[in-house]
Amino acid sequence: MGKAARLARRHGLSRPLRTYRQSFPLWWHLLWIAMALVILVSVGVNQNLDVLTKAWGAAIPLLVGLVLWWLLTDVRLVLCEGGVVIGRFFPLLSPSVIPYGAIEPRGVTCVSDVGRFSKVSGREFGSTLFYFPQSRRGLLFDGPPAKAVRRRSGALASMFDSPPDTVRGGKLWAFAYRGRPEDLLAVMHRGMVGAGVPFAEALPGAALPERGVGATRDEARARINGFAP
Repeated sequence: MGKAARLARRHGLSRPLRTYRQSFPLWWHLLWIAMALVILVSVGVNQNLDVLTKAWGAAIPLLVGLVLWWLLTDVRLVLCEGGVVIGRFFPLLSPSVIPYGAIEPRGVTCVSDVGRFSKVSGREFGSTLFYFPQSRRGLLFDGPPAKAVRRRSGALASMFDSPPDTVRGGKLWAFAYRGRPEDLLAVMHRGMVGAGVPFAEALPGAALPERGVGATRDEARARINGFAP
């Protein structure tokens, strides 16, 4: 049983139905490849080292880099029957578990340029934001504050929390993904209806069609459901 399945079962979300991994821009992957090549070349051209030393000299930094890559890249949005599990899945880290009842169906928006949300909202970082400035397709939803669904507390975990920013006093969560927004919304819609969430039937009409976040805060307020900057 995977981590998402264990968390979903433990917190009453039933079983996972679909998993989306955070979509990273091309430069992110090229950066890590370039760092690996630099390590290999630097060790390989050093004629003062024997073969065994070169092997260890390359293996240790590559292993450290691999762990860091895993830590920073393993970010997922898991849609379950009773809610969503979202965040970092690296060992010893615990993603957030959000039941559908804590999400406002009329506050869900599918956008084509989620990476611009920071610019129009003025939020350069946040515990509920999972994207890069270059990210394209994304999901925004009016959910609970991060501290309300955080599995583990601590000063380090909460240092990126930001104030409420939705009409109902909740938090906008943002996640960059690849795939068809209609497919993602269909799973969320069925889950919300099954959970008896008020106004669940309004979800598809509110979230679609996919749209841009706008160029100003006023445009973002008009295009992003529930946003109250």
